[in-house]
Amino acid sequence: MKINIAYPPYRSQQLLEVDDEKKTRVFYDKRISEEIPADFLGDEFKGYVFKITGGFDKQGFAMKQGVLLNHRTRLLLDGSTSHYNPKRDGCRKRKSVRGCIIGSDMSVVNVVIVKRGPADLPKLTDKAVDRPSTRGPKRANHIRKVWGLKKTDDVRQYVVRRKVTTKTGKEYFKSPKIQRLITPAVRHHKQRRITLKKRRYEKSLKEASDYNQLIASLRESKRSALLSKRRELRSATKSTSKPDSTQAKGQPAKGAAKPAGQGKKDAPKKDTPKKDTPKKDVGQQPKKEAPPKGDVQAKKPAAQHKKDTPAQQPKKDVPKGPAKKDTPKKGGKK
Repeated sequence: MKINIAYPPYRSQQLLEVDDEKKTRVFYDKRISEEIPADFLGDEFKGYVFKITGGFDKQGFAMKQGVLLNHRTRLLLDGSTSHYNPKRDGCRKRKSVRGCIIGSDMSVVNVVIVKRGPADLPKLTDKAVDRPSTRGPKRANHIRKVWGLKKTDDVRQYVVRRKVTTKTGKEYFKSPKIQRLITPAVRHHKQRRITLKKRRYEKSLKEASDYNQLIASLRESKRSALLSKRRELRSATKSTSKPDSTQAKGQPAKGAAKPAGQGKKDAPKKDTPKKDTPKKDVGQQPKKEAPPKGDVQAKKPAAQHKKDTPAQQPKKDVPKGPAKKDTPKKGGKK
């Protein structure tokens, strides 16, 4: 089993490989976040206390806090805890995880030094390891927090710089680029963005008002044209319906529609002498009898109380020509 020992104050780390099972048996049945003495590793670790932070089994599955098992299991993870990072919201996945109880199937155990002993450990708690970090904070607010600066102070003078030598032997200092640093150029760019945004907003408002005015004027012109056309039609119908002053009251105006059946009756009748013609007795007329089938000419009844006019006189019997002789057919008897 391998033991990965870390000391956070000095940012140091060391990996020890322990082959003796008697030494590693101390970790058995221990959970994550439990503290154990480190005397089992040797005299040099006397007085040190370790805290278990995690580990991996021989197949490479990581331990998960809260799973009270000493073997692997499959859990449905949604990304709210460790061991799964969903690509979309609401995604879930069933994955294999190792329980938080250490067993004989562990290959690596991660521990942290919680309490130091009287002797210093080389590459872990040795003072030679405690070197200042060459990489300081990069964000402007973080630099202010480290050095206790105000907003008016210049952050660029407090950046951590490191000395670098080139292949030719030239030396120079290297410093990181400060993030979120507010400079006059940044202020100018921000003000320019705000002014452009205001201009676009004002322009859109003006264009919208112009468009609304144009639409309103077009609607008003169309409405006025429609109303004037209706007025003209009404005036035209009124002028045609009223009679002219020259026409009589009883006579209809020109172009007015005459009622059906009154065109001829309303015209003045001429004074013509009436002929004394006897009226027909419609009710006393004899009914016409159908002629028999043999008679070719049907006898017409004489008209009563009427004088025979030349048009009404009976036609004279015109003598017909000689009757055709029956001529024998060809090839027949004479």
